[in-house]
Amino acid sequence: MSRVTPSAEEPAEEDTDAADLLTVTDLTDEVRVLDERPRYHLGTCTWLDARPTLGLPVSEARQLGFTPCAGCRPDETLAARHRAART
Repeated sequence: MSRVTPSAEEPAEEDTDAADLLTVTDLTDEVRVLDERPRYHLGTCTWLDARPTLGLPVSEARQLGFTPCAGCRPDETLAARHRAART
């Protein structure tokens, strides 16, 4: 019996909070993207597995039309890190 692993399917898009979106739009923190795939991810995302990725600033990934992964929630994570660093 063949089984499709969860990591083979495209992850859903993160539902980004408006405040988080405003924060990450200008951040230069690195996210990971895959050629021909619509999502960007944190480097620790389990969906990436051993796939070859390219690092981009999150602001550039968004400008290029990539959207955040619902699994690793990069927008929420990066926005929280940015807010924590400012306090």
